[in-house]
Amino acid sequence: MPQTEIRLALDAIPLGGMAEGSAGDDKVLFVRDADGVRAFQAKCPHLGAPLAKGEICGQRLYCPWHKAAFAIADGALREPPALDGLTRYPVRIEGAEAVATLTPEPAPARAAPSRPGSVLVVGTGAAAVACVKTLRREGYAGPVTMVGREAHPPYDRTKLSKQFLAKPTPPEKTVIEPGFAEANRVERVTAEVVRVDPATGDVTLADGRTLKAEAVLVATGSRATLPDFPGKDLEGVFTLRSLDDAVAVSEAARTGQRVVVIGAGFIGMEAAAFLTKRSLPVTVLAREEVPFAKRFGEAVGAALKRYHEGNGVTFVRGSVGAIAGTGHVEAVETEDGSRLPADIVLVGAGAKPETGLVAGITPDDTGGLPVGGDLRIGEGVWIAGDIAAFPETTSGLTARIEHWRLAQQHGTHVAHAMLGRTGDFADAPFFWSNQGDKRLDYGGYAPKFDRIIMQGDPDALDFIAFYVRGERATAACSIGRNGAFTAFLHLLGEGRLPPAAAIEAGADLKALAKVA
Repeated sequence: MPQTEIRLALDAIPLGGMAEGSAGDDKVLFVRDADGVRAFQAKCPHLGAPLAKGEICGQRLYCPWHKAAFAIADGALREPPALDGLTRYPVRIEGAEAVATLTPEPAPARAAPSRPGSVLVVGTGAAAVACVKTLRREGYAGPVTMVGREAHPPYDRTKLSKQFLAKPTPPEKTVIEPGFAEANRVERVTAEVVRVDPATGDVTLADGRTLKAEAVLVATGSRATLPDFPGKDLEGVFTLRSLDDAVAVSEAARTGQRVVVIGAGFIGMEAAAFLTKRSLPVTVLAREEVPFAKRFGEAVGAALKRYHEGNGVTFVRGSVGAIAGTGHVEAVETEDGSRLPADIVLVGAGAKPETGLVAGITPDDTGGLPVGGDLRIGEGVWIAGDIAAFPETTSGLTARIEHWRLAQQHGTHVAHAMLGRTGDFADAPFFWSNQGDKRLDYGGYAPKFDRIIMQGDPDALDFIAFYVRGERATAACSIGRNGAFTAFLHLLGEGRLPPAAAIEAGADLKALAKVA
């Protein structure tokens, strides 16, 4: 049977660029540089974004949606949230055409590391999964045990506050990889961890068992915060952190009439936006007049607020006095005496890192466990994700960051450290937020900033904003400016970002990022 081939004229593939080729329903991505033409799968292995709409920066190809990065030389994974590299296809040149044959090239063989003798991962979230996937991708064949209290297979927490709520959605749609434990040769232990001893590496379970391994990752993440409001235990009051939480909220939305979201953070605002897609009136109760103003500035926050108002979200400024109802929630009562009718109340009051089970280390004022750039808290014991207060390289500050992709970056770094790679964690943070039908990208770290360099029109939700401290831009957020934002993120991660004055004067970040 003849193999499928996809042909594309060479002059349709720009030097230093890429183009998608197709034959019927089959597609490939052709990439061309001074070393020739290569062909890869056309969609990102994370959520299927068309890679041809992404950006090439230096020797990396970035996904247009969530900034997974791949080496243009061979498709190898360089940055999550993808957990696998790109499938590569053989290419030959016939005259003025590049011809890809749709028979995947075998992945390069990896030497099986002999150390560590065994690995124990505490947690089943983003950092834990990235660590396991990296170990296996790098050829590690030793035993890996993953322990966590949730019985679900590892799932993508970022989906829970977005499209999952817009309509009834099967929980399995959130699963990261079907048959994860079997596919990655992982022993799953469903249990509550009550103590981790960094000095010995012992992990104690609630049932009294003790687990040990030569290398241990502690990635326990956070639990949703539920303030002690009167009425917080009424039926119909929810937090949104776990898959079980999301299923419960979605089920309540089948028959719900009115929703009140307490808090205007990312989880609350995403949930509000997607619950309106079920024709539910949603009210957001928050202390601040403008959501996100402290993080993104007044202009961006005000534009997002108007956008949500235009899609049916009502904003009320105030604080919760009590949640009222008999058995089931009926209303949220504010401290100033207002009453907001509701039969669904979603509390988005943030999350608390689960650090209490780690013995002998006092959390800092962010709630995280102080750690050096190696993320290690003991011999053969590392932490990652929400619980880590670590030196953030791009800003020069100590940071505790609750981002899915950052946790994955941490998990990847720890896996490499377990296999003997030295060096400190230095990747640039990035997160995305789906504000209804608008995707907001944020890269870097700027808890405080002196000023904002704004390019574009925030009122039209078409902009990139750079957050400046001193003479440096240490973060940026964007809607609708994918090319400039991806270039910023790439340059920030490589330590090649020009000074803020040059950015303000119109420096061409995309051209700078093209340079390898």
